[in-house]
Amino acid sequence: MKERRYSCYRQEEVWAMLYQQQATFGVKVHDGSVCGNSVALTHEGVMQWAVILARSSDWYTFSLNCVERWHHEVSCIVCGTHDSCVPVPVLAMDAGRWYQPLETRIKDLTPKLNAHGKPIDTFEQRRKTRYGHAMLLGALLCERADAKKRLASLPPSTQRRILAQVRALRLRRQGRPLKVKESSNHKEA
Repeated sequence: MKERRYSCYRQEEVWAMLYQQQATFGVKVHDGSVCGNSVALTHEGVMQWAVILARSSDWYTFSLNCVERWHHEVSCIVCGTHDSCVPVPVLAMDAGRWYQPLETRIKDLTPKLNAHGKPIDTFEQRRKTRYGHAMLLGALLCERADAKKRLASLPPSTQRRILAQVRALRLRRQGRPLKVKESSNHKEA
């Protein structure tokens, strides 16, 4: 069976690729700086705390977006595949490039409608996959206008289901948090 996008990368593979290909990605990993699932690295002369994830959508899965409740120093993501919209820069190993905050692989999520009001663009097919769904959820969590237009073009039952998922992802998940570098000014919530 052909290996698909989501079975390709695991977190430990991302760690290995980051260390092995530092020069290729234009980063310098600081020795001895690993703190759980985060590491200090320098990119373009700026030191940043990066969280290592299999997918960029794990930013929401592990509640790293809940900064007001969980104070951490993570300022970028290093991941195997960039499949979401996040408010921090992302180094995607599969694409071998940096994405700016709020940037997705598909530049515009605004639906192009046919005469019957149904979306006919390339994202519509991806939206029905795990990859596209994660991208739409991330863009809605970042409150991008094109994602709101996309949501408005969907059937009401689908809108309610997606909005329920967005509300759930805005809350911190139960259980032990992902271990990352915490802010020195705050204790873990």
